[in-house]
Amino acid sequence: MPYIKTTLAKNIESENLDIRYDRSVTCVLGNIPLLAPITKYTVKELKDYSIPMVEQCIDADSIQINQIFVEPGLTNRKIVNDELENKIPGEGRVIFDIRFTITLPGGSKTKIIINIEAQQKSNPGYSLLNRGIFYAARLISAQLSVEFTNDGSDKEQYDNIKKVYSIWICMDCPEDKKDSIINYSFEPHIIYQGNDKLKLYPNCDLMNITFIHLSGKPDHSHHQLISMLDILLARMDTETKKKRLQEEHNLPMTIKLEKEMNDMCNLSSGIREEGIREGELNTLKNMLKAGLTTIEKLKESGLYSPDVLAALSN
Repeated sequence: MPYIKTTLAKNIESENLDIRYDRSVTCVLGNIPLLAPITKYTVKELKDYSIPMVEQCIDADSIQINQIFVEPGLTNRKIVNDELENKIPGEGRVIFDIRFTITLPGGSKTKIIINIEAQQKSNPGYSLLNRGIFYAARLISAQLSVEFTNDGSDKEQYDNIKKVYSIWICMDCPEDKKDSIINYSFEPHIIYQGNDKLKLYPNCDLMNITFIHLSGKPDHSHHQLISMLDILLARMDTETKKKRLQEEHNLPMTIKLEKEMNDMCNLSSGIREEGIREGELNTLKNMLKAGLTTIEKLKESGLYSPDVLAALSN
C-alpha cells in the first residue's frame, strides 16, 4: 500500500523544517564576525569600538548556542544535555538562542553578559517586551553564586552583578516598527524630592532589552546593521547573498560561516518550496470545486505526483 501523507504528517514535516531553519539561523548568527556588528550597534559600551576591537572583546569560549535553559534551576550542563537529548521539536523547555560574554579592557568589572534571540514573529500574540524582560531578568538572577553572592561575608555582594543585554532580532515586523532599533532599560523617575542634595543610584541600566526591527527589504534601510541583517536573512540566491555581505558589509566568509550560511539558505529554499506546493494544491482544489478539471484529467497530464493526487482525492 503506497504511503499517503496525512495533514498531520505534513504539518509535522513543515514544523520540523521551520525548527531546523530557526536553529540554522541561530548557528549563523553565533559566528563572531556577526556577533561583533550586532553588539557594536546595540551595546552602548561598544559603540566607539571598531569591529576588530569588538571581536577581541568577545569571549569565544563563552558562546553557547541552544544550550542554556531560560527556566531557573536548569543551568547545570549535565541537566541541559539530558534535557536536550529528550527534547521533542516544538515542545519542552525554552532555551536561550545565543548566550555569551564580552569583556572590555579593564578586567572583570567590565564583563557584560549578552543574549541574542532570532524572532520570526514580532507579534506572537503576547508582549514581546515582557518576554524580553523575563529573559533579561533570568540573565541577572542566574548570576547568583556565579558572578555575585548574597553572603554577608562578601562586602561587595550585589555590586558584582554584571550588566546584561537581551537583544532580539525581529524579522516579520509591523509597519510601525520596521527599520528601527529600540533599547529598553531602567530609568529613575523622582516622585518627590524634599532636599537639594538628592543623589540617584548609579548603574540603573544593569538590565537592557533591545529590539532590532528589520525592514524586510535588502535595499531599504540606511542603517549598517539592519541592512546587513536584511541581506543575511533575505530570500535570495546564496552566492549573491554572500557576495553582497562581503562587498557591502566587509563580512569575512570563514569556512564555518560559509557552510552554515549554505545550510540556512537550503532550508529557507525548502520552506519556500513547501509554501509553493501548498499554494498549488489549494489552486487545484479550487479548480476541482469549480468544475474546471477532474482528477482523471490531472492524472492523464502526468504533471502531478501521486502524493498531490492522493491529497486532492481526500
